Amino acid sequence: MSIKISSGLLAPALAVIAMGCAQASAKQTQAPKPASGQAASGQAASGQAAASAAKPAGAAAAGAAEKKTIAATVKNMKKHDGLFTVYQDTANGSVMVSVSKDKIGKEFVYFTHIVDAPVTAGMFRGAFGSNNVFTVRRHFNRLEFVTQNDGFWFDSGNALSRAASANISPAVFAVQEIAGEDSTTFLIKGDDLFLTEAFAQVKPTANPTARPGENFTLGTLSKGKTRVTRVKNYPLNTDVTVEYVYENPAPWNRGNRDITDARNVTIAVQHSLIEMPKNGYVPRFDDPRVGYFTQEQTDQVSVSAAPYRDLINRWHLVKKDPSAALSDPVEPITWWIENTTPVEFRDAIAKGVLAWNPAFEAAGFRNAMVVKIQPDDADWDAGDMRYNVLRWTSSPNPPFGGYGPSFVNPRTGQILGADIMLEYIFVTNRVRQEKAFGTAALGMESMDEESPAKFCSLADQLQLNVLAGRQALVANGASQIEMRDYINQAVVSLVLHEVGHTLGLNHNMKASQMLSPKEINDRSITGRVGGMGSVMDYDIVNLARKGQTQGDFFAHKAGPYDVWAIQFGYTPALTDASAERARQNALLARSTESALAFGNDADDMRSAGGGIDPRVNTNDMTNDAIGYASERFEIIDDLMKTLPARYSAPGQSYHEMRNAYLVLSGQQNISANVISR
Repeated sequence: MSIKISSGLLAPALAVIAMGCAQASAKQTQAPKPASGQAASGQAASGQAAASAAKPAGAAAAGAAEKKTIAATVKNMKKHDGLFTVYQDTANGSVMVSVSKDKIGKEFVYFTHIVDAPVTAGMFRGAFGSNNVFTVRRHFNRLEFVTQNDGFWFDSGNALSRAASANISPAVFAVQEIAGEDSTTFLIKGDDLFLTEAFAQVKPTANPTARPGENFTLGTLSKGKTRVTRVKNYPLNTDVTVEYVYENPAPWNRGNRDITDARNVTIAVQHSLIEMPKNGYVPRFDDPRVGYFTQEQTDQVSVSAAPYRDLINRWHLVKKDPSAALSDPVEPITWWIENTTPVEFRDAIAKGVLAWNPAFEAAGFRNAMVVKIQPDDADWDAGDMRYNVLRWTSSPNPPFGGYGPSFVNPRTGQILGADIMLEYIFVTNRVRQEKAFGTAALGMESMDEESPAKFCSLADQLQLNVLAGRQALVANGASQIEMRDYINQAVVSLVLHEVGHTLGLNHNMKASQMLSPKEINDRSITGRVGGMGSVMDYDIVNLARKGQTQGDFFAHKAGPYDVWAIQFGYTPALTDASAERARQNALLARSTESALAFGNDADDMRSAGGGIDPRVNTNDMTNDAIGYASERFEIIDDLMKTLPARYSAPGQSYHEMRNAYLVLSGQQNISANVISR
């Protein structure tokens, strides 16, 4: 999934999606208590002038009050032990942070995500944001927090590495005076770190060309209303959740219905400070023949015309038995189905996750993907970065049907965690199989109320396809069992795609070209190789013409490209470097096989004037895309003729008919776009 949105907290993470959802090594608990000791702070005059004069000059103890220890400073505060120990005042909620001296100069990973926000404000629950590397350094009586630039690489054996910092600006994002110190620890105030936008920009940058009141914008950050709501601390990470309140006493634009009061808007954000992983993870370099999300690095000592040293994003999987051709991992990629998930869809969601296991078996891992269900009485929630969670929401103004991001160690590309957001809008009014949900097929529905920033994702298009397919099933008298199976297929397809993003894969918009129009409805073929070369494409719901056997409606298994891509990313490296290069070269040489064709968003032709290869497109199907789209016109025309009879119940509104018309006309628009390319 990819998302277009104003700059702000979401911009760094959403540039990738589709799609981005990640990994386990940083997700652990049980922290030893950090050392704490004594610190000196404050002085006060004491004694009378005559008594002072009688004492020897330079006697420091004479006029000084007792020095305050760190323990005395934080005695009225609740202590949260962990990576960075946090103290919160039990009276006013302010926080202080202790930084052990052994952390000075070391690198840490920073990651943030939205806990809750109105979509109208340009954000949404579960959106991933800034993901970078920072250090803490001491400068006299202050601690400085500095974001590091990880986009350049120097071979440490080259003399140029001594100038690695030349002409690169460090980003000092926060400076805090040391409030207390002992032999092992510094103590600083934490409010200026967490109750401001020091770590990450939260409020989106306003469009400077917009007319006053044209767009909804947040007001000014309220110092008095913004507060720390939760601290969760572990040995390897510190999580602080903050509710930012933005005030605008006289807003021009009051937003949509998800904005309760435009004068006071709350955005809940979680800041995660993560220990830099030290686990033997070996990065793997990107290759343009395979589509992985990457950490972009430039080799500054290379003489190549393309001095790129990009690292792919992937999990740290290690075989329990390195000598075995197929082994369980030491730590699998474990997914939790959030307890907010409708019970009737849990099996389909689990099926979509586990459908990736055959691809990992080709890379040498058995049971790489594991699915569990969050108990209703669980003592953790989806905001806990130790858990990878398939989350479910039902929003008043949903921006998507599904979203699958991950966060990483920017130095290596190791995925540290992931979540997947699923919106109930994807199945709204389809559980009971009573009606078609209204969606903006040709932009008509969007005129009903002002919409926020536009999102573009597989789930948006898949929802429209699901609705169109449902119209076909209803018109053909499908049973409730058949309808339920159809919806489950759609959910499996959505989960397959979004999980693929959390494994590191970006889109493959060329994969729908794999089969012929005849093969696409032959389940003996699609059951073996899948309906497309990759589930990372934006496919269209497969509908058979009258008199033709109906095949699979949606992709239900990883395609040949997906298996090959997982092999490239996850097959353990050989110990001999030259043998490993030969292995990878042999694998990548298969890129010319038709089933492994690849082309992503950079080359797709969904918009006029973009791309050069019409086979790299969205919502097309088969190696005869024009013929398939032409048949779709016939199918939609037949369905259009049935609408008046199916949606003209006496005493009922015509809204259902209008929705059905918009859905079907949207399919005509999709087919016209495909043919025109």
